Amino acid sequence: GSVPSPKAVAKTVRAFDGTCLPSKRWNSGKPDRDCSAIFVFGHGLTERASVWDGSENQHNLPKVLQSVPAAPDLILYDARGHGKSSGWEGVGPDQFHWRCLGSDMLQVASAHGSNGFILGGCSMGAASALWAALLSPRSTKGLVLFMVPTMWEVRQARRKALAERAEAMQATDPTAADVFLGAALADLPSRAEIESLSKLQLPMLVVNSRDDPVHPASSAEVLAEI
Repeated sequence: GSVPSPKAVAKTVRAFDGTCLPSKRWNSGKPDRDCSAIFVFGHGLTERASVWDGSENQHNLPKVLQSVPAAPDLILYDARGHGKSSGWEGVGPDQFHWRCLGSDMLQVASAHGSNGFILGGCSMGAASALWAALLSPRSTKGLVLFMVPTMWEVRQARRKALAERAEAMQATDPTAADVFLGAALADLPSRAEIESLSKLQLPMLVVNSRDDPVHPASSAEVLAEI
């Protein structure tokens, strides 16, 4: 018969600024897993953790990891400004820069009591993971980056589209507008910063599409070159 999806343990993580980030941890149940590391995965813009846990019949990351030998425990969480996160409202758009979201990712990882993290995510979550690795390179054991977003000069058109969307939402939903404006202001670390991270020779998996202008292959290629 089919293997049942593993059960999760819920934990609300309180960030430094008081923001509450709901999270869930799945014990992989693998007897040979590396218990010193956990896999923390961040969702994309406008998404929430439940998009990835199988409950919305979209992606089922816990079940995927069941088929991976020695898979670590998995952590999924609602990023600030998304899902059931709270306490961030009314503080402005700067908190949604990917660097800040990377700090949140590290706080979620630390709250689950591990000294070693495999960090990953989709789109905004992938960018958060890259920033988190830069902020805490000694604790980062590897990166899994799915659909890396536009970066640097290639990001100009995307930045404009996000800013326009934020402006259109300002009158009806200023809180949500802040999330999009923060995304418009965000970018990946600089080439020099990524080069400093590459010296650590972290294992890194990058998966992008050839025909997606929001997550272009060029972003994956730049990371691969560095």
